[in-house]
Amino acid sequence: MFDEYQGLVDKINNLKHHRLNHVLSVPQIAIVGDQSSGKSSVLEAVTKLLFPRDKGMCTRFATQVNMCREETLVEDTLSAYIDGEDAFNQRYKVIAADKFHSVIKEAVSLLCRTSDISEKVLELTLSGPTQSPLTIVDLPGFINTTLDGQDKNIPNAIRTINERYMKDSRTIILAVVPANVDLNNSYVLARAEEHDPKNERTVPIVTKPDMIDKGTLPELIDTILNNRKKMRLGYLVMRNTGFADMDLPWEEARQAEDDFFGRDQAWRSVPKASRGRVSVKKFLGDLLFAHIKKELPLLKREVINKTEELRQELSGMGHAIASTHDARAKFSELTMKLQSSLSANLVGAYSQEYMIQFKDEADEFVDGLKTQKSLRFIRSSLQKLYQEYNAAMSKYNCEDLETCDIVATVGRFKGNELPGFVSFSIFRKLFGGTHSTWKAITKEHITNMQLYMCEAIKAYLVHEIEHQAVRGVFLDYYLTFYLQQEKRVNTTLEHIFEDELTPFTFNKYYYDTILKVRADKVQGLIDKLPIASYQAGLPTVHVRNLKVPSADANVNEQNAAEDLGDQLEAYCKVARKRIVDVVLMQTIERHMVRHIGLYFSELIKVDDAKLACLIESEADQRRRKDLEDRVEILERSLLEL
Repeated sequence: MFDEYQGLVDKINNLKHHRLNHVLSVPQIAIVGDQSSGKSSVLEAVTKLLFPRDKGMCTRFATQVNMCREETLVEDTLSAYIDGEDAFNQRYKVIAADKFHSVIKEAVSLLCRTSDISEKVLELTLSGPTQSPLTIVDLPGFINTTLDGQDKNIPNAIRTINERYMKDSRTIILAVVPANVDLNNSYVLARAEEHDPKNERTVPIVTKPDMIDKGTLPELIDTILNNRKKMRLGYLVMRNTGFADMDLPWEEARQAEDDFFGRDQAWRSVPKASRGRVSVKKFLGDLLFAHIKKELPLLKREVINKTEELRQELSGMGHAIASTHDARAKFSELTMKLQSSLSANLVGAYSQEYMIQFKDEADEFVDGLKTQKSLRFIRSSLQKLYQEYNAAMSKYNCEDLETCDIVATVGRFKGNELPGFVSFSIFRKLFGGTHSTWKAITKEHITNMQLYMCEAIKAYLVHEIEHQAVRGVFLDYYLTFYLQQEKRVNTTLEHIFEDELTPFTFNKYYYDTILKVRADKVQGLIDKLPIASYQAGLPTVHVRNLKVPSADANVNEQNAAEDLGDQLEAYCKVARKRIVDVVLMQTIERHMVRHIGLYFSELIKVDDAKLACLIESEADQRRRKDLEDRVEILERSLLEL
């Protein structure tokens, strides 16, 4: 068991040496108390090291004392270590234990050069054939005020150091309370209870028992027996060596302490395991052993989880960018990646990950296309907008033009054509009204499509680019690209409708439609005429090879107008289908979709000044360095665990 205990204590000390306690809490015992409460005397009694007692040398920084059994040594040796102080560490790598005072003196001089209180820790390792394993941390004593000339911030600095240890759930709080101070008014117990409200890891140790008023002794004994204020770990009591006997050898001091507790029946009622320096040291050793054994498996899991967490955070920062050259390389890499993914999204080639990520939005899109256009699934939304445009164009057709309107127009603009004939200019004028309406409808829908494309691609860039300044560069360049392409779309639209202003088609569908309409009309007339009309010798109208009787000889103009209406209807069907496809292909599809590469090619030309935003700030560099340091600490510590 002894070897196991020594191994566990060494393991914890190694973890601290790796600075794991700067990242995660580790099992430890810390001595806290008011200044002059007897803290140093407790440490002396446990470690057998004589700490300085003069006011200038009182504890002004945390001191960690590690005790290790080394049976190969003839006598006790001491080593001292302060993080970052290489010369000091080399000088006190191994010295005789009786040189302890020189170590403390130099440590004070070194750590308190610029301030009265230091955040650094002096680590002392005491090794020898008679040592029993134990590690304990002595903290600066609480004070409420300062002397003339002292830094007024000292009380706050001390509280900060102490509470950093006390709030740590893996720290056993050894709270030093003088016997002549009412425990209900003890500042240190109040601070300990704030961080340990259930009193599960606080051990009050009563000092200076020889200074108590005899009348209050029974009450104090009752408290130490854990009858008045319950503490899960109980109470300890120890008699200090005062100034008068501060040079007394440790064994003589121990004997004097035993004599003191043995003289009085009241003190003899306190169990031996809870009183005296030997018992205190054994109690603390057993407590620390059990504490480490319980916490170590939990600590190992925490180290593994924390390492993964910090690695992910570090990975999220990407590669370090320290120069303009690095920034341009990173920017180019991001540009190519975005071009590839956005081009794929524009044609509906979404990755599985992308589809899963925005599944809910896709569902909304299916349920309410007209009111909710998806900014994530661009191709599907465009297709819906295209369908809405086609539907709007289909609603307005020249088939709504009445025959009387056609006759009036023919009469108004007729030239010297023969009766029954219509000039091309009249056909064009009749088509002009439909053309103007189609153009207005098209402009409205193309504007909506362009605005949708702008918002959808902006949303895509915002989602894909985390770096706010870099995102701003991409958005600014896209706005410039969008405005340029918007002009091209509008120019193309004008050209398309300028061409469509002159009716033109060689489409077989146009002729087939006219012939079908004419055939249907003839068939309708035939179906209406009785057989007898053929035999009555009435006037007839020639339809192809069939003579259809007519009661009015002036039907030619009416028939010509009706035929012109049929031609207009047939042409509008052909022209509308052509316009819808041509408009979509030559405006949105060409300039906004297929030419997206023009946008990314402009991004390659971004000047160095705009790329400076990618170079890591000093704050990010510090954050990266801190993450790297902590990951290294955790990785080294994991090898110990």
